[in-house]
Amino acid sequence: MSLSVGGLMSGLDTNSIIDQLLALQQKPIIKLQQQETAYQVELSAYGSLQSTLSSLKSAMENLDSASDLTSFSASSSDTDLFTVSAGDTAVSGSYSITVTQMAEVHKLTSCGFSDGELVGKGIIQLKVGDGSTTDIAVSATDTIDDVAQSINDAKAGVKATVIFDGTNYFLTLSGEDTGSANKISLIVTDEDGFNKDASNLSRLFYEDLDPENQMVQAQAAADSIITVDGVAGIHRNSNTIDDVVSGLTITLESAPAVPDNEAALTVSRDTSAIVSKINSFVSAYNNVLDFFDASQSYSQDTETAGVLMGDATTNSIHNRLRNMVTNTVPGVESFERLTDLGITLNSEGRIEVDSSALNGALDDDFDDVVEFFTQATEGSEGFAVRMVDTLDVMLDSTNGALDARTDGIQNSIDDIQDQVERIEMRNLAWETRTRAQFNALELLLAGYQNTGNYLSQQITGMQNLNNYISNRG
Repeated sequence: MSLSVGGLMSGLDTNSIIDQLLALQQKPIIKLQQQETAYQVELSAYGSLQSTLSSLKSAMENLDSASDLTSFSASSSDTDLFTVSAGDTAVSGSYSITVTQMAEVHKLTSCGFSDGELVGKGIIQLKVGDGSTTDIAVSATDTIDDVAQSINDAKAGVKATVIFDGTNYFLTLSGEDTGSANKISLIVTDEDGFNKDASNLSRLFYEDLDPENQMVQAQAAADSIITVDGVAGIHRNSNTIDDVVSGLTITLESAPAVPDNEAALTVSRDTSAIVSKINSFVSAYNNVLDFFDASQSYSQDTETAGVLMGDATTNSIHNRLRNMVTNTVPGVESFERLTDLGITLNSEGRIEVDSSALNGALDDDFDDVVEFFTQATEGSEGFAVRMVDTLDVMLDSTNGALDARTDGIQNSIDDIQDQVERIEMRNLAWETRTRAQFNALELLLAGYQNTGNYLSQQITGMQNLNNYISNRG
């Protein structure tokens, strides 16, 4: 910007004049910025609406399929004997469970070794059940601790530990997997040529039922054995059994002596889970109504209106949801409306749940309750199915009502910002041009004043000369 003389010659406060004129030209910008702020507030409100509707959709998605509503609980009359959990394929009923035997891992113990005693050079072929064989190389300088470390490093399904009894050291081996099929075997190739005797590396030889075994079986590999409702001799290789009764996972805890080895297993429908999901829907729906109240109401006390008061898109969504809550669901024998389940609207339009009525419906007509929420017949969709479909359309990020409205608001904001930028550029050009014009005027006035001063000096000189001549005559 050029230097401003600020009315030095004219006596005018040109800077103040320009600033005041510029302030007048800035007023349209202030008005546009106020409009932008209002749009930003509205855009934020739509973001909150989208969030509350998304929460409602999530709650409805927990109610729109039979698998969401069909759940069971299972219990054991003696949890010290076994515990149980139920899946979706379980069936209500009761069973008698007898635990005859727990599944066990195979355990072996060696003879005692003195401190620092060398085990003997050779190869141990380690194997568990029908698994692959792992070769464990033992050097001439290895102690029983070194052998244990090599077995653990091999990760062959066997855990090795050295136990000290105060005098000697004993190698103990424990299989990682339970079951009678998971027996440990150690075939030894001893450098001395004798592979089963009680010296050198042969002291670690063990093969099932071999009379020359050097290691001792501390615990036999064993299956679990149970009886279910009189079906005896059920063998499994684990204490967690999930394939005997459909939908049930039984975990064995102990196998005490008769008669303490028998307990009852009971399976019942878990209606509490459904009630919880329905309550989550009610809470989410009421939260949406709270949003509508806050954003669409008018306060007489403060004389202020909600951000979305009178907004056509919000009104449409509000009315659509209200109608869906009160509409009927055709094709269900026992129930047509939410009110038939004890789910009603109070005087403020909020949903309330009559727990007694809801639990009664679940106890007496469970299958119809499931149908009411989940049936997929075209034209007779269940309540939750219709709600999810409707909310999907509302929240669609491409063609949804919310997307269209927020895009419109954002376009308005972008347009305002473009207008402000154009006005600011125009005002800057005007200011630059006007200051230059005032500066030029001041410079012109300065030139005129210099000329006037020169002429005044000349006139004064001539008058002085005339006076001098007159005085001499």
